[in-house]
Amino acid sequence: MKRTTVATPTTDFASAAMLRVLGQGMRELGLNPAPPEDPPAGDLAKVSLDEKRQLVGSALAQGGLGCLALLGRGLHHYSHEPTHRALVSARNPQDLFARWTRLERYIHSRHRIEVRDLSECHAHIVHLARPRHPPPMPAEDLVVLGVLIALLETAGDKTVTARIDDVPVYPEPDHLALADLARQMRTAAWFIEWTPTAVVPGPLRSRAHTPVLAAPETWSVRAQRCFTTLSQDLMNPLTLTELAQAQGEAPRSLQRHLSRAGFSYTEILAKARCSSASWWLIETVTPIAEIGFISGYADQPHFTRDFRNRVGMTPQRFRSEFCALS
Repeated sequence: MKRTTVATPTTDFASAAMLRVLGQGMRELGLNPAPPEDPPAGDLAKVSLDEKRQLVGSALAQGGLGCLALLGRGLHHYSHEPTHRALVSARNPQDLFARWTRLERYIHSRHRIEVRDLSECHAHIVHLARPRHPPPMPAEDLVVLGVLIALLETAGDKTVTARIDDVPVYPEPDHLALADLARQMRTAAWFIEWTPTAVVPGPLRSRAHTPVLAAPETWSVRAQRCFTTLSQDLMNPLTLTELAQAQGEAPRSLQRHLSRAGFSYTEILAKARCSSASWWLIETVTPIAEIGFISGYADQPHFTRDFRNRVGMTPQRFRSEFCALS
């Protein structure tokens, strides 16, 4: 039987954003990033896996394994970027981890996190490989762990600590014990703890950075209200039941009203995503792949296909024709 293998992608949209974060994290630790210049932020902001490995290898050589989980702190410097805002606008840690998982699916990451246990103040997470892919290396484990910690801190959870088995990893790593775990390839299971902070729910905190979208005036009032509510958080939209509760009625009642006016929950959500993507394409220089992610699409092919079907042109063509910043 012929063996099936999975081709390893050489680029992905998250690479450039990740390199900027890790490079900033290195600078904050007094290390010298390689390459020293930040990756570009435009549509072609894609870098190779070799470039990511070069940067992580440089950090490893200069600061040892213990520094890798600290590199995620660079995210605080880039917390204004749309993808980062979409992640930290989570309502709670469970939502945050779900958004990270969605990002992994969106970019078809070779690796994924699996939350084994979760409470209001701790999580047990395992870093795994997708089928037919090699397991993550210790350096990859620690970098992803550090980014998740930084996201928790940015989202409002304070005093975050992390360990692997009984070995401290963050904020004060045990370098010798961590190196021993790495030699044994035992760096993929993390225990993260934090002190919950009473903060305004994520979608409200991020609303100032979210486009204000409006449904067509020809829509029914109820459909317009549904559109506005769903548009507030396309990364984790309300279900039909939750949407009905927000409108103060039963799900079946909402479905009937929408159906009579020629609408459905699915179509309104799809329209909201397309409208969001249109706004980001016209008003910003955010990379197109990131726009698909923050607008709630499953992956970039889904984004391109749905947008073309609704608008009549690809996102790239739409931006080139109408971008206000071009």
